[in-house]
Amino acid sequence: MNFERFEEFIMSEECYFSYDVSYIDKKGLQHQIPEKYSFWEYQFYLGKLIAEEKNTIKIEQMERYWKWNDRTIHLFYNPKNGPTFDVHTDPVDVIIDCLDGIKVMEVDGKKITLKPGDKLSIPAGTKHRALNYEKALMASHGINDTETLSRIRENN
Repeated sequence: MNFERFEEFIMSEECYFSYDVSYIDKKGLQHQIPEKYSFWEYQFYLGKLIAEEKNTIKIEQMERYWKWNDRTIHLFYNPKNGPTFDVHTDPVDVIIDCLDGIKVMEVDGKKITLKPGDKLSIPAGTKHRALNYEKALMASHGINDTETLSRIRENN
């Protein structure tokens, strides 16, 4: 998926009816897109969020889109200098997959730059955060078992 495909997907009925969409504000707080919105209100609201280039957009359950049943996948779209979550840890191993743009991650205090096609493995319990210096689209794969993690590492 690239920026263009992302914008088509997020404006689609498939995304509206099948996935949880939220945004991260400048304080790093996550807000669900109200379920009460009609499809047209949803499209208007998301179009406004993208055009303003002030918020990071998150889509959950993307494992269904890519037909994976061994992980969770969240898709993040951020504008240049877009907001992000503060430093945090995850209870599962995470693989960050840069799909488009430039993604800088801070892992245990070290900055790592990812370009499209690059992947970064972050072990469970490791402090990390995204640094949104540039516009980027990334997938965050949550891996809950060592067998899946080993298979992914072997294939990449």
